[in-house]
Amino acid sequence: MKLFSMLIFALLSSSVLADKPNVIVIMTDDQGNNLGYEGNPHVRNPHIDKVAMSSVRLGNFHQMPMCTASRAALMTGKYAEYTGAWRTSLGRTLMRGDNYTIAEAFKANGYATGQFGKWHLGDNYPMRPMDQGFDEVVGLGCGAVGQIGDYWGNDYFDDTYIHNGEYKKYEGYCTDVFFNETMRFIRETKDKPFFIYLAPNVTHLPLIVADKYSQRHIDNGINPKLATFYGMVDNLDENFGRLMACLKEEGELENTILLYTTDDGIQGAAGNSSPNTWYKGMRGKKGSKEEGGHRVSCFMSWPAGNIGAGTENNTLTSVLDIYPSMLDLCGLELPKGIDFNGRSFKPYLTQPLAPEDDERVLFFYYFNPKKLDDREKTNCIIWKNWRLLSSKNLYDISKDLMQENDVASQHPEVVEKLVAAFDAYHAKGKALVQAPVRIVVGAPEAPVVAMTSQDAYAIPVGNPPKWKGQSFTQRAPEKLEHSYGPYMIDVARDGNYTIKLSRYPLYTGMTFSDGKVKKGETAKIIEKARMSIAGQTLEKAVTAKDTQVSFTVDLKKGPAALDTAFLGEGINGIAYFVTVEYNEKIAKK
Repeated sequence: MKLFSMLIFALLSSSVLADKPNVIVIMTDDQGNNLGYEGNPHVRNPHIDKVAMSSVRLGNFHQMPMCTASRAALMTGKYAEYTGAWRTSLGRTLMRGDNYTIAEAFKANGYATGQFGKWHLGDNYPMRPMDQGFDEVVGLGCGAVGQIGDYWGNDYFDDTYIHNGEYKKYEGYCTDVFFNETMRFIRETKDKPFFIYLAPNVTHLPLIVADKYSQRHIDNGINPKLATFYGMVDNLDENFGRLMACLKEEGELENTILLYTTDDGIQGAAGNSSPNTWYKGMRGKKGSKEEGGHRVSCFMSWPAGNIGAGTENNTLTSVLDIYPSMLDLCGLELPKGIDFNGRSFKPYLTQPLAPEDDERVLFFYYFNPKKLDDREKTNCIIWKNWRLLSSKNLYDISKDLMQENDVASQHPEVVEKLVAAFDAYHAKGKALVQAPVRIVVGAPEAPVVAMTSQDAYAIPVGNPPKWKGQSFTQRAPEKLEHSYGPYMIDVARDGNYTIKLSRYPLYTGMTFSDGKVKKGETAKIIEKARMSIAGQTLEKAVTAKDTQVSFTVDLKKGPAALDTAFLGEGINGIAYFVTVEYNEKIAKK
């Protein structure tokens, strides 16, 4: 499918390409509606506000309720559960390699493609952005700085990021770096239009920014945590201004489509108890089924295009629409054979569609691996101005933005219609999310694969189901927090493989004895390491000076589950870091 589409699209001539607009999609992290033009009185973002007010502002734009799901929907134009990547942890963040992404579509049409910042759709082949259509990539691992898949010890300043598959150290604050690299890519791309996905990790946890950005908010009476959040937005605005200046200097501003949004509502840690937290008059935050969890800022600028500049557009739109819309705006055909869940919003930019006249139905649902039918917590169905939550509570958002007046009993026909629509959607998604997405090992494109406990496919146990732990921050191996579940892999070819288990990333040189012990506590000691795969179980003793335990096994092509364990007094969890290498030299003998 991918190859066929790329061959068809590649027939465009260079003369046609010369007239095509550039595209930049900016997706921030957990920002909600915290911008000045949205009404937040605390942030200082004149550059973003200036562009937003001269753009078409999509005031009824909706994301998925969590990071990974929104990013998968952006890349594919499909509901996340149809892509494989539908949760932020537990081995469910991996987007299947057979998805034909927006980057692949633009690349097949002759565009240069770049991705800068957060990906959170898999750090191994074939899920990496470099495998999914991007020519140039500078980004962080996993879902945030300090998570277990991120480079060890990153702290937002002078960090190490992944540049086209290799680690490289950069100077400066994370947001500054990702904008710097975006601007470098723009300046280096002279002979092609470009498609850029710029995804800074702000304002995700941990909340960190230079004091000069947060102090003015503290001085204005904002609590320190929220002040840091607002300071991160202020820094983001500075970088946005630099990007706009770069586009102007390079002569690309007029013919660049720029869409700005964020991946979900404001994250709760920014101000759960602060009266200065901005929710734009809506109930809900990141992960919520209520309006504030998924209705977020979105505006689009294209100075050279006729898109209703300077207007507020209340047409129902969502992250699912970005892929088909960007291709449509650029005059490119949609890839054949893809069943998009989104629609192009191009027709509605100059002729908005009032929600009450729109028959479209949207679903926002966060599948729970413990209980796939758990609609009570995360179910939201949108139709016209209706919002049906938990398949039973109905709200008219045009009259009740805070969703305080349940009118389900007054409109049973609406409830019945939306429940039936949701049940059909849910049945398809439920079937898909039960199949794990597997990391490919032994492929020529990636003979060495490094996995972390974030990738482990955690499995609920007991009745009712409970999780046996999950470790996805760098604190987990330091404290030897337990995590359970196999690494679900797909062996690309028969052969001999070396599997290395370690407490820390191999590149750190840290040993099994390195860890943090609280005063008065006795250090936990890892005594043995065990692995099981394809009917083979191997075990070795561990010494304090070891950095890793290595096993060599013969594997057959096909799917497999790799179970790992670190064992010792008070220790019984999986290996936090697993490296699998195909032994090419042995294969050639």
